Amino acid sequence: MDISRTAWDSFLKCKRCFYLERKLKIKAIGMPGHPINSRVDALLKVEFDIYREKQLPHPIFKKYNLNFVPFKLDEQKLKDFRNNRKGVRAKSTKTNFTIFGSIDDLWFNKDTNEVVILDYKATSNKNEINYVSSKMSYHKSYLRQLDFYAYLLKLNKFKVFKTGYWIVCNARNEEQKTFDGKLNFKIDLLSYNVNTDYIEDTLVELEKCYNSDKVPALNPMCDTCRWQKETSKI
Repeated sequence: MDISRTAWDSFLKCKRCFYLERKLKIKAIGMPGHPINSRVDALLKVEFDIYREKQLPHPIFKKYNLNFVPFKLDEQKLKDFRNNRKGVRAKSTKTNFTIFGSIDDLWFNKDTNEVVILDYKATSNKNEINYVSSKMSYHKSYLRQLDFYAYLLKLNKFKVFKTGYWIVCNARNEEQKTFDGKLNFKIDLLSYNVNTDYIEDTLVELEKCYNSDKVPALNPMCDTCRWQKETSKI
């Protein structure tokens, strides 16, 4: 059985919602897409691919004094790694699952000869952004995202740099006073020391949950579970 990074993260957020959607095939309430974010992602991929082909450092590397270049990978393999239905795939070491996830990009640390995992993020936020110290649940999910990708790469025998990154494109450039058909993004790089030690143990828990005949209890920390509980009273 295949388990995506999204399914794994869904389990960590709420076992009941995971079970209903993945085991009982009861789809969750639909959410709107993020077409502007997707467009930013697409443009960044094209931009970094230009530097990848020439094996030159992107200006963001120079800004943060990083001896990086975009990782030179077979073109088809990179396309597969970025494909939502293919992604980076590996066999779990403690379960029967094949786990996978689609990445945005890979960089190469020339000082350590290691692959660097990262993810692109687009936002519009007037406050300083720090995913590592944030208490927001979806920011915690960003950390797990890098952890999972790093683990997939390790299972595929890549030497992975201890630090992962987010390229954060923030459309709160205060110097822009009018729209004029465009948004000016402030681009920053955030770092995080990835942790993969816990992932297999959570996959073991996920497997037990999936194979159980018992639906997990309502999760008081889950918005969907709270909605189900309150509407059941009506």
